[in-house]
Amino acid sequence: MKQLIRINQLYLLLLIILFTGPQCGKSKKEVIPVPSLSSVSPVKGIIGEPVTVNGQNMGNADKITFNSIASTIVSNTGTVITTVVPTGATTGMNKIVVQTGGGKSNELQFEVEKTPDNVDPAPPTLSKIIPAANFTEYPVLIYGDNLSGAIHVTFNDKEAVVYTNNKKVITATVPKDLPTGTVTVKVATVKGTSTLNFQVSGAPPAGPASVNFSIIAIPPPNYVPTISNDWTCGLFSKQDGNNFVDLKTDDGTFNYDVTGTYEYHFNTTKDYNDLNYIEFTNKKTGETFAGQFSSSSANPCVLKMVLISSKTGLVSTCTFDRKKNEPDLVCDP
Repeated sequence: MKQLIRINQLYLLLLIILFTGPQCGKSKKEVIPVPSLSSVSPVKGIIGEPVTVNGQNMGNADKITFNSIASTIVSNTGTVITTVVPTGATTGMNKIVVQTGGGKSNELQFEVEKTPDNVDPAPPTLSKIIPAANFTEYPVLIYGDNLSGAIHVTFNDKEAVVYTNNKKVITATVPKDLPTGTVTVKVATVKGTSTLNFQVSGAPPAGPASVNFSIIAIPPPNYVPTISNDWTCGLFSKQDGNNFVDLKTDDGTFNYDVTGTYEYHFNTTKDYNDLNYIEFTNKKTGETFAGQFSSSSANPCVLKMVLISSKTGLVSTCTFDRKKNEPDLVCDP
Protein backbone atom coordinates (compact mmCIF):
# COMPACT_ATOMS: atom_id res chain seq x y z
CA MET A 1 0.00 0.00 0.00
CA LYS A 2 2.84 2.39 0.95
CA GLN A 3 4.51 1.65 -2.39
CA LEU A 4 1.32 2.60 -4.27
CA ILE A 5 1.07 5.89 -2.36
CA ARG A 6 4.71 6.68 -3.17
CA ILE A 7 4.12 5.98 -6.88
CA ASN A 8 1.10 8.33 -6.84
CA GLN A 9 3.15 11.05 -5.15
CA LEU A 10 5.89 10.75 -7.78
CA TYR A 11 3.29 10.89 -10.55
CA LEU A 12 1.75 14.04 -9.04
CA LEU A 13 5.20 15.64 -8.76
CA LEU A 14 5.89 14.95 -12.42
CA LEU A 15 2.58 16.57 -13.38
CA ILE A 16 3.42 19.68 -11.35
CA ILE A 17 6.85 19.98 -13.01
CA LEU A 18 5.34 19.42 -16.44
CA PHE A 19 2.72 22.17 -16.17
CA THR A 20 4.46 24.72 -13.92
CA GLY A 21 8.14 24.31 -14.67
CA PRO A 22 10.30 26.09 -17.29
CA GLN A 23 8.83 25.99 -20.80
CA CYS A 24 11.87 26.33 -23.03
CA GLY A 25 9.91 25.70 -26.18
CA LYS A 26 7.88 28.91 -25.80
CA SER A 27 9.38 32.33 -26.55
CA LYS A 28 8.45 35.50 -24.77
CA LYS A 29 6.10 37.85 -26.60
CA GLU A 30 8.03 40.67 -28.31
CA VAL A 31 7.49 44.05 -26.70
CA ILE A 32 7.18 46.80 -29.32
CA PRO A 33 8.23 50.20 -27.94
CA VAL A 34 5.85 53.14 -28.18
CA PRO A 35 6.98 55.72 -30.78
CA SER A 36 8.29 59.02 -29.45
CA LEU A 37 8.30 62.26 -31.49
CA SER A 38 10.91 64.98 -30.88
CA SER A 39 10.54 67.61 -33.61
CA VAL A 40 8.85 68.54 -36.88
CA SER A 41 10.20 70.65 -39.75
CA PRO A 42 8.83 72.98 -40.94
CA VAL A 43 6.39 73.85 -38.15
CA LYS A 44 3.77 75.20 -40.56
CA GLY A 45 2.78 74.73 -44.19
CA ILE A 46 0.01 74.34 -46.73
CA ILE A 47 -1.72 71.16 -47.89
CA GLY A 48 0.64 69.07 -50.02
CA GLU A 49 3.79 70.59 -48.52
CA PRO A 50 6.54 68.14 -47.44
CA VAL A 51 7.06 67.65 -43.69
CA THR A 52 9.85 65.87 -41.80
CA VAL A 53 9.09 64.28 -38.41
CA ASN A 54 11.97 63.25 -36.15
CA GLY A 55 11.75 60.81 -33.26
CA GLN A 56 12.43 57.27 -32.03
CA ASN A 57 10.82 53.84 -32.48
CA MET A 58 8.93 54.91 -35.62
CA GLY A 59 9.95 51.96 -37.78
CA ASN A 60 7.07 50.11 -39.45
CA ALA A 61 4.72 52.98 -38.64
CA ASP A 62 1.12 52.07 -39.51
CA LYS A 63 0.10 55.67 -40.11
CA ILE A 64 0.81 59.31 -39.39
CA THR A 65 -2.06 61.72 -38.86
CA PHE A 66 -2.76 65.45 -38.73
CA ASN A 67 -5.76 65.87 -36.40
CA SER A 68 -6.82 62.28 -37.23
CA ILE A 69 -6.46 62.86 -41.02
CA ALA A 70 -4.08 60.19 -42.34
CA SER A 71 -1.17 61.31 -44.50
CA THR A 72 1.16 59.53 -46.91
CA ILE A 73 4.40 58.13 -45.45
CA VAL A 74 6.92 58.94 -48.18
CA SER A 75 9.92 57.45 -46.40
CA ASN A 76 10.69 56.09 -42.93
CA THR A 77 14.10 55.33 -41.42
CA GLY A 78 12.77 54.58 -37.95
CA THR A 79 13.99 57.93 -36.63
CA VAL A 80 12.90 60.19 -39.52
CA ILE A 81 9.57 60.12 -41.34
CA THR A 82 8.98 62.18 -44.48
CA THR A 83 5.33 62.92 -45.15
CA VAL A 84 3.11 65.67 -46.59
CA VAL A 85 0.32 67.81 -45.18
CA PRO A 86 -2.72 65.71 -46.19
CA THR A 87 -5.70 66.79 -48.23
CA GLY A 88 -8.53 67.45 -45.80
CA ALA A 89 -6.33 68.80 -43.01
CA THR A 90 -8.05 71.71 -41.26
CA THR A 91 -6.58 75.20 -41.35
CA GLY A 92 -4.96 76.14 -38.04
CA MET A 93 -3.11 74.15 -35.39
CA ASN A 94 -2.99 70.38 -35.95
CA LYS A 95 -1.66 67.55 -33.81
CA ILE A 96 0.73 65.16 -35.54
CA VAL A 97 0.65 61.59 -34.20
CA VAL A 98 2.50 58.47 -35.37
CA GLN A 99 1.03 55.02 -34.72
CA THR A 100 2.91 51.71 -34.73
CA GLY A 101 2.27 48.26 -33.32
CA GLY A 102 3.58 49.62 -30.03
CA GLY A 103 0.88 52.27 -29.77
CA LYS A 104 0.39 55.98 -30.42
CA SER A 105 3.13 58.55 -30.03
CA ASN A 106 3.07 61.85 -28.22
CA GLU A 107 1.68 64.82 -30.17
CA LEU A 108 3.57 67.53 -32.06
CA GLN A 109 2.00 70.84 -33.05
CA PHE A 110 1.85 71.82 -36.74
CA GLU A 111 0.06 74.80 -38.24
CA VAL A 112 -1.78 74.20 -41.52
CA GLU A 113 -1.86 77.45 -43.48
CA LYS A 114 -4.56 78.48 -45.92
CA THR A 115 -2.12 80.24 -48.25
CA PRO A 116 1.65 79.74 -48.64
CA ASP A 117 4.24 82.21 -47.33
CA ASN A 118 6.00 82.51 -50.68
CA VAL A 119 3.91 83.38 -53.73
CA ASP A 120 5.13 84.62 -57.11
CA PRO A 121 3.41 87.70 -58.59
CA ALA A 122 2.13 86.02 -61.77
CA PRO A 123 0.14 82.83 -62.56
CA PRO A 124 2.17 79.61 -62.99
CA THR A 125 3.30 78.29 -66.36
CA LEU A 126 4.58 74.76 -67.05
CA SER A 127 7.24 74.13 -69.72
CA LYS A 128 8.42 70.50 -69.45
CA ILE A 129 8.67 67.44 -67.22
CA ILE A 130 11.77 65.26 -66.85
CA PRO A 131 11.48 62.47 -67.72
CA ALA A 132 8.68 62.95 -70.25
CA ALA A 133 7.34 59.50 -69.25
CA ASN A 134 7.67 57.44 -66.09
CA PHE A 135 6.03 54.74 -63.98
CA THR A 136 3.56 55.49 -61.22
CA GLU A 137 5.22 55.94 -57.81
CA TYR A 138 8.38 57.12 -59.60
CA PRO A 139 9.88 60.62 -59.33
CA VAL A 140 9.57 63.52 -61.77
CA LEU A 141 10.94 67.05 -62.02
CA ILE A 142 8.45 69.65 -63.24
CA TYR A 143 9.81 72.80 -64.91
CA GLY A 144 8.05 76.12 -65.33
CA ASP A 145 7.86 79.60 -63.89
CA ASN A 146 6.01 81.25 -61.01
CA LEU A 147 5.63 77.86 -59.33
CA SER A 148 6.36 79.07 -55.77
CA GLY A 149 3.76 78.16 -53.19
CA ALA A 150 2.03 75.48 -55.25
CA ILE A 151 -1.20 74.58 -53.47
CA HIS A 152 -1.93 71.46 -55.53
CA VAL A 153 0.07 69.32 -57.96
CA THR A 154 -2.17 66.72 -59.59
CA PHE A 155 -1.98 64.03 -62.29
CA ASN A 156 -5.49 63.53 -63.72
CA ASP A 157 -6.78 65.17 -60.52
CA LYS A 158 -4.87 62.75 -58.27
CA GLU A 159 -2.74 64.59 -55.71
CA ALA A 160 1.01 64.06 -56.07
CA VAL A 161 3.51 63.97 -53.21
CA VAL A 162 5.67 67.11 -53.52
CA TYR A 163 9.20 67.17 -52.11
CA THR A 164 10.58 70.58 -53.10
CA ASN A 165 8.98 73.62 -54.67
CA ASN A 166 10.53 76.88 -55.82
CA LYS A 167 9.98 79.48 -58.53
CA LYS A 168 11.04 77.30 -61.47
CA VAL A 169 11.07 73.69 -60.26
CA ILE A 170 8.79 71.23 -58.47
CA THR A 171 9.99 67.72 -57.54
CA ALA A 172 7.26 65.15 -57.01
CA THR A 173 6.21 61.52 -57.40
CA VAL A 174 3.71 60.23 -59.97
CA PRO A 175 0.60 59.10 -58.04
CA LYS A 176 -0.23 55.39 -58.06
CA ASP A 177 -3.24 53.79 -59.77
CA LEU A 178 -3.08 56.03 -62.84
CA PRO A 179 -3.92 54.54 -66.25
CA THR A 180 -1.15 53.92 -68.76
CA GLY A 181 -1.02 56.68 -71.36
CA THR A 182 -1.39 60.45 -71.45
CA VAL A 183 -2.47 62.24 -68.28
CA THR A 184 -2.83 65.92 -67.43
CA VAL A 185 -0.47 67.44 -64.88
CA LYS A 186 -1.92 70.52 -63.19
CA VAL A 187 -0.14 72.94 -60.87
CA ALA A 188 -2.27 75.38 -58.90
CA THR A 189 -1.08 78.43 -56.95
CA VAL A 190 -3.08 81.26 -55.42
CA LYS A 191 -2.49 83.15 -58.70
CA GLY A 192 -3.93 80.52 -61.05
CA THR A 193 -3.29 77.12 -62.68
CA SER A 194 -1.27 75.64 -65.52
CA THR A 195 -1.41 72.22 -67.20
CA LEU A 196 0.89 69.99 -69.24
CA ASN A 197 0.60 66.48 -70.66
CA PHE A 198 2.65 63.60 -69.27
CA GLN A 199 3.00 59.96 -70.29
CA VAL A 200 2.39 57.33 -67.61
CA SER A 201 4.34 54.14 -68.36
CA GLY A 202 2.13 52.01 -66.13
CA ALA A 203 2.63 50.44 -62.72
CA PRO A 204 6.25 50.10 -61.54
CA PRO A 205 7.67 46.70 -62.54
CA ALA A 206 9.33 46.09 -59.16
CA GLY A 207 7.46 48.38 -56.79
CA PRO A 208 7.89 52.10 -56.05
CA ALA A 209 11.23 53.74 -56.78
CA SER A 210 13.67 53.04 -53.96
CA VAL A 211 15.13 56.57 -54.15
CA ASN A 212 13.22 59.79 -54.80
CA PHE A 213 13.62 63.52 -54.33
CA SER A 214 12.91 63.21 -50.60
CA ILE A 215 16.70 62.93 -50.15
CA ILE A 216 17.13 66.60 -51.11
CA ALA A 217 18.16 68.84 -48.23
CA ILE A 218 17.33 72.46 -49.03
CA PRO A 219 20.58 74.40 -48.48
CA PRO A 220 20.79 77.05 -45.72
CA PRO A 221 20.89 80.79 -46.52
CA ASN A 222 24.69 81.22 -46.73
CA TYR A 223 25.33 78.11 -48.87
CA VAL A 224 27.14 79.00 -52.12
CA PRO A 225 27.14 76.34 -54.88
CA THR A 226 30.11 75.97 -57.20
CA ILE A 227 29.82 74.15 -60.52
CA SER A 228 33.45 74.18 -61.76
CA ASN A 229 34.73 71.00 -60.13
CA ASP A 230 35.56 67.37 -60.90
CA TRP A 231 32.18 65.91 -59.95
CA THR A 232 31.46 62.18 -60.03
CA CYS A 233 29.16 62.85 -62.99
CA GLY A 234 31.47 65.11 -64.99
CA LEU A 235 34.46 67.48 -65.03
CA PHE A 236 32.36 70.63 -65.16
CA SER A 237 33.65 74.07 -66.07
CA LYS A 238 31.53 77.22 -65.90
CA GLN A 239 31.41 79.18 -69.14
CA ASP A 240 29.42 82.35 -69.87
CA GLY A 241 26.64 83.22 -67.44
CA ASN A 242 25.31 80.11 -65.71
CA ASN A 243 26.21 77.73 -68.53
CA PHE A 244 28.78 74.97 -68.12
CA VAL A 245 30.42 72.12 -70.04
CA ASP A 246 31.95 68.75 -69.23
CA LEU A 247 35.62 69.11 -70.14
CA LYS A 248 35.95 65.33 -70.50
CA THR A 249 33.65 65.42 -73.55
CA ASP A 250 35.74 67.84 -75.64
CA ASP A 251 36.12 66.54 -79.20
CA GLY A 252 39.46 68.35 -79.52
CA THR A 253 38.03 71.50 -81.06
CA PHE A 254 36.37 72.90 -77.93
CA ASN A 255 33.06 71.40 -78.90
CA TYR A 256 31.56 69.54 -75.95
CA ASP A 257 29.09 66.67 -76.01
CA VAL A 258 27.82 67.55 -72.51
CA THR A 259 26.56 71.05 -71.85
CA GLY A 260 24.36 72.38 -69.09
CA THR A 261 22.98 75.29 -67.13
CA TYR A 262 22.01 76.04 -63.53
CA GLU A 263 20.49 78.73 -61.34
CA TYR A 264 20.74 79.20 -57.59
CA HIS A 265 19.51 81.96 -55.30
CA PHE A 266 18.45 82.22 -51.67
CA ASN A 267 16.05 85.04 -50.85
CA THR A 268 17.23 86.08 -47.39
CA THR A 269 14.35 88.54 -46.97
CA LYS A 270 11.80 85.73 -47.31
CA ASP A 271 14.13 83.01 -45.95
CA TYR A 272 13.37 81.07 -49.12
CA ASN A 273 15.51 79.16 -51.63
CA ASP A 274 13.59 80.56 -54.62
CA LEU A 275 15.94 79.31 -57.38
CA ASN A 276 17.70 75.95 -57.33
CA TYR A 277 18.13 73.70 -60.36
CA ILE A 278 20.81 72.06 -62.50
CA GLU A 279 20.39 70.49 -65.92
CA PHE A 280 22.87 69.01 -68.39
CA THR A 281 22.48 66.96 -71.57
CA ASN A 282 24.70 64.60 -73.54
CA LYS A 283 23.96 65.40 -77.18
CA LYS A 284 25.36 62.03 -78.34
CA THR A 285 23.17 59.86 -76.13
CA GLY A 286 20.29 62.31 -75.77
CA GLU A 287 20.21 61.70 -72.01
CA THR A 288 19.47 64.65 -69.72
CA PHE A 289 20.12 64.85 -66.00
CA ALA A 290 18.21 67.44 -64.02
CA GLY A 291 17.84 68.19 -60.34
CA GLN A 292 18.90 70.41 -57.47
CA PHE A 293 21.79 71.26 -55.19
CA SER A 294 21.40 69.56 -51.81
CA SER A 295 23.11 70.40 -48.52
CA SER A 296 22.22 70.54 -44.83
CA SER A 297 25.33 72.66 -44.19
CA ALA A 298 26.52 76.05 -45.43
CA ASN A 299 30.09 74.75 -45.60
CA PRO A 300 29.96 71.06 -46.58
CA CYS A 301 33.08 69.02 -47.29
CA VAL A 302 31.18 67.18 -50.01
CA LEU A 303 29.05 69.10 -52.50
CA LYS A 304 26.00 67.24 -53.75
CA MET A 305 23.51 67.32 -56.61
CA VAL A 306 20.38 65.17 -56.61
CA LEU A 307 19.53 64.34 -60.23
CA ILE A 308 16.97 62.43 -62.25
CA SER A 309 17.71 60.76 -65.60
CA SER A 310 15.49 61.46 -68.59
CA LYS A 311 16.10 57.89 -69.81
CA THR A 312 15.78 55.73 -66.70
CA GLY A 313 13.50 57.94 -64.64
CA LEU A 314 15.65 57.17 -61.58
CA VAL A 315 17.16 59.55 -59.02
CA SER A 316 20.86 59.47 -58.13
CA THR A 317 23.42 61.71 -56.47
CA CYS A 318 26.45 63.40 -57.99
CA THR A 319 29.16 64.61 -55.61
CA PHE A 320 32.42 66.50 -55.36
CA ASP A 321 34.79 66.14 -52.39
CA ARG A 322 36.25 69.59 -51.81
CA LYS A 323 39.18 68.14 -49.86
CA LYS A 324 40.53 66.58 -53.05
CA ASN A 325 41.69 70.07 -54.05
CA GLU A 326 42.14 71.47 -50.52
CA PRO A 327 43.22 68.72 -48.08
CA ASP A 328 43.44 71.18 -45.17
CA LEU A 329 40.05 72.73 -45.81
CA VAL A 330 37.99 73.30 -42.66
CA CYS A 331 34.46 72.16 -43.51
CA ASP A 332 31.48 70.19 -42.23
CA PRO A 333 31.68 66.42 -42.83
